[in-house]
Amino acid sequence: MKVLVLEDDPKIARFLELELTHEGFDVRTVSDGYDALVVVEEFQPDVVLVDIMVPGIDGVEFTRRIRERREDVGIIMVTALGEKKNKLEGFESGADDYVVKPFDIEELLARINAVARRSRLRSHDVIEVGNINIDLASRKVVVNGEEVELSKTEFELLVYLARNADTVLSKERILDAVWGSDFYGGTNVVEVYVNYLRKKLGGESWRLKTVRGVGYVLRSDDA
Repeated sequence: MKVLVLEDDPKIARFLELELTHEGFDVRTVSDGYDALVVVEEFQPDVVLVDIMVPGIDGVEFTRRIRERREDVGIIMVTALGEKKNKLEGFESGADDYVVKPFDIEELLARINAVARRSRLRSHDVIEVGNINIDLASRKVVVNGEEVELSKTEFELLVYLARNADTVLSKERILDAVWGSDFYGGTNVVEVYVNYLRKKLGGESWRLKTVRGVGYVLRSDDA
């Protein structure tokens, strides 16, 4: 199992790396929130341990961005911030669990395994919108019974639209969710990829509608 540790205290990061490696986990550590966003895409972890007070973007914003893109990764906040408001903010951002420092390593290991089990169950989710079938675990898309090859960005765009089916989404909102708020290009990239996606969806492309002056919506009904 792959575990990413977002922790800016080198002693704690090293301790977690040694303990988790000893338990047989494949571990990566990173100290900056922006860097962690990149590592998530490259490393594809099963579980991420997130400290809140880190450089770059903080752990709450990091969690929010990851959760917008992926439901199949387990996220555990591991932080010194133990007040109720901190915990609520952590869970609302998308964390699966919240552990306050100092922590017991055996308890943390148990929580990692529990969160990983729940995440594996989530990863088998299938989203269906009309005759569009999206398997999140295999990243396979089937349209009208035929498998369709999508690029990584096309897949993430389709998943985001499908998760928000029948909701009109602005180009800015789509850009932030799929490309990230640190993307420096304009919203025209959204238009480009929507057109790519329409071509791939073939007979179901009519579901992806343009709402002039606002953005796009993926329709689930057959009207």
